[in-house]
Amino acid sequence: MSSTSSYPSVYIDCTCTICERFAPTAYRATLPNGKPTVAFVQKKEAWLLNILQPGDKVLCTVCPADFERARIRGKCEN
Repeated sequence: MSSTSSYPSVYIDCTCTICERFAPTAYRATLPNGKPTVAFVQKKEAWLLNILQPGDKVLCTVCPADFERARIRGKCEN
């Protein structure tokens, strides 16, 4: 067996649109291609939880192996 993992180590940065909040740190969001994803806010970005609203554009990071989950890194200025 190989000691290297087949899980990709390169992540993709993109802009998602918030659709709704359904858990304390989770949002339903839409990727630029229109596909739905679940976007999470990390503890270090907890200040975003008070300002994100449906329709907001956010900067996200997704793993190429799993487009169903995204990590919110910040809110877009535009």
